[in-house]
Amino acid sequence: MARFLALTLLLAVLFVIFRFAMGLRYAKRERERARQAEVERGRRVIAEVPRSETEVVFLTEDDRVLAWGGTEVSKAKIVGARLLVNGAVLRECARRPGTLPLPSAPEEYEGRERWEVALFLEGGTEARIPCGSLREGVSREIAGRAFEAARAAVGAPAVVVPEREVPR
Repeated sequence: MARFLALTLLLAVLFVIFRFAMGLRYAKRERERARQAEVERGRRVIAEVPRSETEVVFLTEDDRVLAWGGTEVSKAKIVGARLLVNGAVLRECARRPGTLPLPSAPEEYEGRERWEVALFLEGGTEARIPCGSLREGVSREIAGRAFEAARAAVGAPAVVVPEREVPR
């Protein structure tokens, strides 16, 4: 009887592990299909941006737009960009010097880094690309790729902002 219970328990554990593995495989295949669909639309996938543990959106570009999630921004309308960590400016670029608004004070450190890229558009509007707050290296790499795509759209060199110029 004890062997039967042990065998039943072993089979139940193996079944749970199998279901978990198949779920991971399914999620990976769905992500690959979505990536392929973006490529077939003529877009280049810049990065996979995690929104939550289960949701990943693609940051893509083509000749005309940068797109992520349900947001699209025309490259022609981008006048500048800033690479931000917790609201503090690390790098910025602008089509013409002095066209970006003054940066706001960085937010209080909340225990993990939140990376994003702020796009400044014609007409004074702003769009933000949330790049995540996962492990530092992952989110930093996503943000760096997003910033470089925006910088290329602006056609200006990136400028590292000295710490003394960032308002506190």
